[in-house]
Amino acid sequence: MCCAMMMLTACENQIADNKENDNKETLQEVTFSVLDFEQTLMQMGAVSADTRAALTGNATYLKVALFLDNTKKYEFAQTSEDDGFGAITALVVPENYDMVVIASKAEMTIEALTNIYPTGGKLNDTFYYYGSLTKANLEAGTVAVGLDRAVALFEFQTDAKPLEVTTFVLELTGANTVFNAVTGLSAGSTTLTNSFDQTGRTTVHCGMYVFLPSADAVVTVKATAYDADEKVVKTYTFNDVQMKPQYKTYCSGNFFQVNGSWNITLNSVLWPDPINFPYDLSSL
Repeated sequence: MCCAMMMLTACENQIADNKENDNKETLQEVTFSVLDFEQTLMQMGAVSADTRAALTGNATYLKVALFLDNTKKYEFAQTSEDDGFGAITALVVPENYDMVVIASKAEMTIEALTNIYPTGGKLNDTFYYYGSLTKANLEAGTVAVGLDRAVALFEFQTDAKPLEVTTFVLELTGANTVFNAVTGLSAGSTTLTNSFDQTGRTTVHCGMYVFLPSADAVVTVKATAYDADEKVVKTYTFNDVQMKPQYKTYCSGNFFQVNGSWNITLNSVLWPDPINFPYDLSSL
């Protein structure tokens, strides 16, 4: 569940003269600003005047969407290549809105408050904020929010792999890539499949970012190694794998030995930093 912090500060010198749209409604200039990720703020112990550098290090895409009676009225977007990434200034009609902010390493589509998903199909590290905005909030001129990590991570690593293994596939049942910002959880659950090219690699190291349907989820993971002719070299199913939103579950061992030992661990603390895999998960 989202526990993000929201702060509203008047910033009148940044507010342009009110304008009117074609319907003669008053438009208010508002700056939506991402201060930082809440867990980082807590570790710092104080809010810095400008902490948007953390956003650049953790996300590539940023979107802010405003909903009125569950209908999307506004959507504003930035990428890390834009100047001032983390602060979006726009003209809006002051109303009472529901707001969702999504920051991710993969572009996300905000179709509804309860239907947010990766535009390209592959989920990556993702952060969010959900809350209500009043007309007075918007008239203050600046809306500043902190973000929570929305995803969980299943990370998988083996000891040395046979040279003939060229492809590794993870099938994870019990999670989703569709997000419900209202609950801070996934919109249902399904079976997700990711394929990883292992040509020329000496070990298997891969993972899957997912949205979970509950605060304490149990998933099933089927791992399968294939050779160049798409023949199965080894397959194994891990049952009752524990996962939690904002946490990573690490699975390691000698996958290619029948009697190999395995270690499946759910991290006991939130993970605050990006995960540095040997290759980018979003490109697979």
